[in-house]
Amino acid sequence: MNGDIIVPITFIASIFGIIYLYLKSRHRERIAMIEKNVPANSLYNKPKILAITLKIGMLFIGIGVGILIGYIINHIFSIQEGHIFYFVFTFLFGGLALILNYKIEKNKEDVY
Repeated sequence: MNGDIIVPITFIASIFGIIYLYLKSRHRERIAMIEKNVPANSLYNKPKILAITLKIGMLFIGIGVGILIGYIINHIFSIQEGHIFYFVFTFLFGGLALILNYKIEKNKEDVY
């Protein structure tokens, strides 16, 4: 009974601890930049944030397509151990999405 409640509490505390440490280190970094008279525009890196959201979005789309293709193949061939298709195609299409993201970011870099 006690173990059933300790695990979720520890998980939630860990997440809040990671967020706290991230925000605290970011604050220290910004204070150090202000003390060294670094311009404020270097604090806000908008293209980098957009690249991360593109990467995460493409990864999730790739994972979704992989699960869908695994489902379709599983039902077409009706193999008893068909759950392997979900696993394989999820990673295959997730990886392909990340490769496509790399190509897109490389093309954007060449334009600028």
